[in-house]
Amino acid sequence: MYEIPNFLSHEECDELIKLIDENHQRSSVVVGGTDRSDITDHRTSSTSNLVSSQPPVGDIHSKIADYLNLPLENGESLQGQLYEPGQYFKPHNDYFSGPAYKMHCLASGNRTHTLMVYLNDDFTGGETNFPKLQQSVKPEKGKAVWWKNMHEGQTVDTTLHEGVAVDTGKKYIVTSWWRENKWDGAGDLNKYNEYKNLELVDKDTNIEEVQKPNIKSEIVKVTSNKSNENSPIPRLTTNGFELIKCPPKMWSLITECYELLKDKEIEEQFEGKDKYVPGNSKILNFGLLPTVKTILHEELQKTHEDFCGRKLEPTYIYGIRSYEAGSTLTEHVDRVDTHHISSIIIVDKDLTCGCQNRKYADDWPLDIKGHDGEWYKVYAQPGDMILYESAVCEHARKEIFGGKYFRNFYIHYKLQDL
Repeated sequence: MYEIPNFLSHEECDELIKLIDENHQRSSVVVGGTDRSDITDHRTSSTSNLVSSQPPVGDIHSKIADYLNLPLENGESLQGQLYEPGQYFKPHNDYFSGPAYKMHCLASGNRTHTLMVYLNDDFTGGETNFPKLQQSVKPEKGKAVWWKNMHEGQTVDTTLHEGVAVDTGKKYIVTSWWRENKWDGAGDLNKYNEYKNLELVDKDTNIEEVQKPNIKSEIVKVTSNKSNENSPIPRLTTNGFELIKCPPKMWSLITECYELLKDKEIEEQFEGKDKYVPGNSKILNFGLLPTVKTILHEELQKTHEDFCGRKLEPTYIYGIRSYEAGSTLTEHVDRVDTHHISSIIIVDKDLTCGCQNRKYADDWPLDIKGHDGEWYKVYAQPGDMILYESAVCEHARKEIFGGKYFRNFYIHYKLQDL
């Protein structure tokens, strides 16, 4: 990530602000695991699509191409954004993946570079944070920030970034994205429609069945060069996590409790909720079932001890978290005092998404970094149990959830001898 002070003059910034004020509407975002863009609380700003024929848009577009040494034809149309008090853009990457890649990239290729310019600085808040780089950029009128979304033909997630909420005033920016090939939005859509037609060659085939996602339990390794952070908790297993089936008796108990509680969802609230669980989520609170909590902790303790090879003490069971469309889970490790060994049990999921070209969103994996420093995607189904060293292994759900709901049960233990 690189900063360029005074990339645009104050006069150019003022002209762009006028254009944004003249025509803007609520921003949308690609819903993870789908081919659908929608308005969600992951991004609450307003967007203005700027036309090159409007001065000074064309000249600025050319200036960006020259600076990045990229063909002008590879640049998407400049996009202006307006953030009013309280508005933000939660952590995201600019490249496309999954079904969104097929819809937006089959002709143009993926996004290789991003360049963003702050058009004003007479507001508070609104910094641009890069959590993986542990850097924060303070807005300054005319300053540009640019970064690469791909390296040697592969997307990179180190430039994950967020637009922090504005406190007072209005924040204006303009963003420029650059593709692998000549940008051709119509060509992307045509190729996508050709791709979808090939999937439906047999007209008598049930479309709903064709479009069901590939649902199975599996672990997929994702290349990463980042090593694990130091932790005061020792590493106890080969790679920090394991995917198994929940013991049958306890699975039956959990599903019985789920049937009792699933119509009693409450809004989930805790300190740091918006930071770690962006989007809408609810909780099916096991505090209503204290005896059941004790039974689950006692009966599942041996499963967790067999996983780590150490004696454990029960600490927390919160209940079943219900993620809704637009949710993500930010990269983190759990509490080092109480969450040494944990598990996630998948209880239920509904991947229907209401998309124009498909009925179902893709499955929603847990992203977890093993002791080998590599990131893995763990695809788990109802009845599956993901055991993991939760205070050591970073974990997240990086993709934006595109279905109706995704429900997990969590259980935590600590080491007796630590």
